[in-house]
Amino acid sequence: MTNIQIGVIGGGLKNLPPKSKDIILKDAEVVGALIADRKGILISGGMDGVMEYSCRGAYLNRGLVIGTPGRQRGLSNQYVSVEICTPIDIGDYLFAGILSCDSIIVFPGGAGTLAEIALAYRYSKPMIIMRGYDNYLDQLIGKSLDNSKKIVFLGANTPKEAVDLAFND
Repeated sequence: MTNIQIGVIGGGLKNLPPKSKDIILKDAEVVGALIADRKGILISGGMDGVMEYSCRGAYLNRGLVIGTPGRQRGLSNQYVSVEICTPIDIGDYLFAGILSCDSIIVFPGGAGTLAEIALAYRYSKPMIIMRGYDNYLDQLIGKSLDNSKKIVFLGANTPKEAVDLAFND
């Protein structure tokens, strides 16, 4: 059996809400550590913010961390074990990350995070929203994006709950 591959999406440092940035980053790091503890593979964009902190948590717990830095190797944060490059610089996770994930844990972010959510929804990837950080995302919990009802967004109050749901416990 192959290891579960969990995506973690969310904003870079410039797209995180200032008032809750520190707690979001702390929780992202705990999510990464918990994924590694369960021998899951973490897949992220591999850049800063939520991506870096989740990668750090997984890496420091001896997990396998995959990042999608764009066209050039060496652009990922220092905690990425494997870089998967794509022919584009923006939206690389859309093409290299989303379809590789068994499920995705969602933190707040900007337009890139919203695009990732939309594509993951299109491909029926289970998504777990970290509750309490973003009113828009919180409103998605228990709902679908459209009438196709491809998935219903799940919500988690804690990193442990998010990882348990991502592993389908």
